[in-house]
Amino acid sequence: MGEWRIAAAVCARDLRIELRTREALLAMGFYALLVMVIFSFAFSSDASLTLRAGGGLLWVAFLFASLVALDRAFLREAGESSLVGLQIAPASRAAILAGKFAASYAIILGLEAILMPLFAVLFNTPRHADWGGIIFTALLGTWALAANGTYFSAMCAHTRQRALLLPLLLLPVSIPAILAMVQATQVYLTGEGMANYWLQLLIGYDVIFTVLAWALADMVLDIE
Repeated sequence: MGEWRIAAAVCARDLRIELRTREALLAMGFYALLVMVIFSFAFSSDASLTLRAGGGLLWVAFLFASLVALDRAFLREAGESSLVGLQIAPASRAAILAGKFAASYAIILGLEAILMPLFAVLFNTPRHADWGGIIFTALLGTWALAANGTYFSAMCAHTRQRALLLPLLLLPVSIPAILAMVQATQVYLTGEGMANYWLQLLIGYDVIFTVLAWALADMVLDIE
C-alpha cells in the first residue's frame, strides 16, 4: 500500500471509531461550551472589552477542545495494545502518524465549525468582522496544534501521566502559533491592523513543524 492509502485508512478508522463512540466529541464540546458560557457572562457588561479580547477567548475554547482530541489520538490504541499492531505493521511510521493527524485535524475542525456561530451569538461580534479571515486563521492554527499535538500524543502514549504531560509539552512549543492565531483573529474581528504578518508566521510554523513531525515519526513510534 502507498503511504497516502495507509494514512487515509488510519484516518478513516479513527473517524469511524469516534463517530461510533462520540467520547472525544462530547468531552470537547462540553469543555469548549463551558469556557464560552463562563466568559460570555464575565464580559457581558462591557462590549468593548469583549471585542478587544474576543480572539483570545475564542482560542482558549479551541485549545481546550484540541487538548481533549489530541489526548485521545493514541489513547484508544492503549486499551487492547493495538498500538503495538500499528508499530509492527509493514507500513511507514510517517504514514501512520499522518493518518492520526488527519483524523484529529478533522475532529477539531468539526467542533470549531459548531463553536464559531455560537461564539458570534454569545459575544455579539460586530457585523464588519471578516469571518472568511477568521476561518482561514482557524484552518492554519488548528493545523499547527494538530501537527504538534499528534506527535507529542504519540510520544506520551506509554506514560502514566499522559493527560498531564501532553499540555506541558504542547503548549510551550505552540506559543508562537498561539500568539499568531490570537492576533490574526483579533484583526479580523475588529477590522483594525494587518493580519498578513501573523498568517505568514502561522504558515511558516505549520511547514516547519509538519516536516519535523514527519522526519521524526520513526523515532516517536519506535517499539519499546
